[in-house]
Amino acid sequence: MGLRSGLTARVPVSALLLTGVAAIVLTAILAGALGTATDRADVLAEDLAIKSSNYDSMKSAWQELGSEVSTLRSTVKTSDKREADLAAAETAQSTRATELDAREAAVKGAEDVAAANTFAGEGTFRVGADVQPGTYTSDGGSNCYWARLNATGDDIIDNDLSSGPAVVTVQASDGLIKTSRCAPLTKTG
Repeated sequence: MGLRSGLTARVPVSALLLTGVAAIVLTAILAGALGTATDRADVLAEDLAIKSSNYDSMKSAWQELGSEVSTLRSTVKTSDKREADLAAAETAQSTRATELDAREAAVKGAEDVAAANTFAGEGTFRVGADVQPGTYTSDGGSNCYWARLNATGDDIIDNDLSSGPAVVTVQASDGLIKTSRCAPLTKTG
């Protein structure tokens, strides 16, 4: 039936009931969707808060690590300088050791020459083996005795007893030199 103008149309009760049920179902669906969306929003907000806190913790840790890296870089620079200083000191020490070795060799050579040209103030020495021909001096000593002897020691070629400096000239033809109570004798010529 059609509607007439000015007349109110009547809606069947079943349509109203169907519309009411549909409205209730739609409201329930929307409420469920809104509840789920609200729950989801709460979960997302909580997740955001956790991630924000994690970010702040990581940022703080990053800053601490940056400070530690800066300290380590400074330590490395200090270590590099110390290493360079030690290398320079090692080079200087090596140079010094080389110089000392050269000096020691020169002194040893001089000591060897002096030892070869010095004999004790007490003892009997073979000319040519223990004592080389030449002139020797001694600071003497109390009753310094020296004697130039033949090869067998039976004949005295020359001798002296002094209480002061002594001079002995050893000849290639002498066999032995005997000294007693004298300071060491050193070759002077």
